[in-house]
Amino acid sequence: MSGADPRPSGARLRRRSWTAAGAVLPVTGVATIAGCVVAAGLASGPAQRIVVAAVLVVGVLGGVLWRRAGGAEATHGRVASARAAWARTWNGARLVDDGPPDPRDAALALPRGWRVEAARGRLRLAVSGMPVRCETWVLRAVPGSRRSPVRREVVAADARTGPARVSVPIGATADSMLVTPAWAGRRGTAEPAWLPAVRERVARHEDLLATLTIGDDRVVLLALDDPRPETTVARAQLVRDVAAMIG
Repeated sequence: MSGADPRPSGARLRRRSWTAAGAVLPVTGVATIAGCVVAAGLASGPAQRIVVAAVLVVGVLGGVLWRRAGGAEATHGRVASARAAWARTWNGARLVDDGPPDPRDAALALPRGWRVEAARGRLRLAVSGMPVRCETWVLRAVPGSRRSPVRREVVAADARTGPARVSVPIGATADSMLVTPAWAGRRGTAEPAWLPAVRERVARHEDLLATLTIGDDRVVLLALDDPRPETTVARAQLVRDVAAMIG
């Protein structure tokens, strides 16, 4: 493991960067509607239409500018920049091109009702000699759903899991639409002997809402938010430790 400093590398990332990016359009829309209502109440006669139209124009322009500065694409750019800068401080770490996720990672960790459109900001590094993959998944709802696209932070490593398939929640009670894998809750094989040790290690990990999923010869952590490099490193260390426990 490198002795790199995992603290922020200068990019303006927040703990809830994706939550903030997803709020741009809803907040802009609500603010514009509220502004129009207030303007209509304050003005009267011919001036009313002019004032309301002006508020609409300002709201639309404000939304466009805010989305350009703080929307999902702008946030993807900041995440990639922060990870690239951090990778230069960690021996062997590198960014790879955006693309599809590992299909086995997705099959194991994907929550019900979603599909992975792309894996972005893809970072590859070794933690204590173990290769770990870190990336942001762009999730779209399955056809027929009106839910907006969301982003989830993913950290994964290969491990000899055998036939076991378990999920361990991190943080508050997990909503199945947020981070819990689609298969969770189904009856499976007997609880593996290493699971208590894994739960103990997970309990020492501080994070936002997330799920650590183990099975199909891999360990995958899927988290609600927080793309900051220091958080990514902590997650990578957790995944590495769990993979080592399993053998």
